[in-house]
Amino acid sequence: MESNARARTLGAELRDLRKAKRVRMIQLEQQVGISKSMLSRIERGERLAGETEVATILGALGVVGSKRRELLALAREAARSNWLATGSGLPQQLKALIEYERVSVSITDVASLLVPGLLQTPDYIRAIMTEGGLPHAEAEERLRLRLERQKVLTRENPVRYLAVIDEFVLRRPVGGRSVMAAQARHLLALAELENVTIRVVPGDRGWHSGLYGSFEMLETVRTSPVVHLEHLRSSLLLDKLQDVQAYVDMKPTLLAATANAEDSTALIRKCAERLEGQET
Repeated sequence: MESNARARTLGAELRDLRKAKRVRMIQLEQQVGISKSMLSRIERGERLAGETEVATILGALGVVGSKRRELLALAREAARSNWLATGSGLPQQLKALIEYERVSVSITDVASLLVPGLLQTPDYIRAIMTEGGLPHAEAEERLRLRLERQKVLTRENPVRYLAVIDEFVLRRPVGGRSVMAAQARHLLALAELENVTIRVVPGDRGWHSGLYGSFEMLETVRTSPVVHLEHLRSSLLLDKLQDVQAYVDMKPTLLAATANAEDSTALIRKCAERLEGQET
């Protein structure tokens, strides 16, 4: 079976379990009768393992109980395109998103409401979490995880990253004026990285295709692109080609609505100065 978003999660789970058990790939190959190259593709999410294969691997690794039931259920559902997660399914899908970000060569983030997660400062993240009603401990754990995800922008061989941000996002003082001013300055610093491009849709542009909603599109070398959509109590990973293609096709039109890189930087700087009370 071919790869999809569930395959990415399933593979990551099997990889992490194998490493936690300190089982080398060659040892697992000998125990389950699946070639090392095939196991590697399964762990990378490039090939979707069937339920019988997953059961065999879990048996060899000694995985029992709720974790075994969870992964076998995921294997049964894995052939389905697109993945809507709610409630308890959100952490599992988040693992897929993190895997896609880790292996992506290109990410496009379109933000019509908030600064994209990969560009957020700790204080901005904390404001979103706490003002959203999350308990302190959970908010801090999510902050830690988000900061860890941001390393894809600054690691060796970093991902190519394009953010399209509506100017109104920059004017909304999330966490207060000083927090938002620091966030704007952070965007200016990130925009200086060779792999990061930030384009702003001016507030006087009127309607543009980004107003359909925020999304993150992730492109890898070996698998088709996926699109991530996030809401209050649900999250959707699109991997069905015809659904993802609509977002691929939207990208040129959306970019045409933005200011160029130089003017976008000027807009971000102006917003920072206004929040700092320096605007004349």
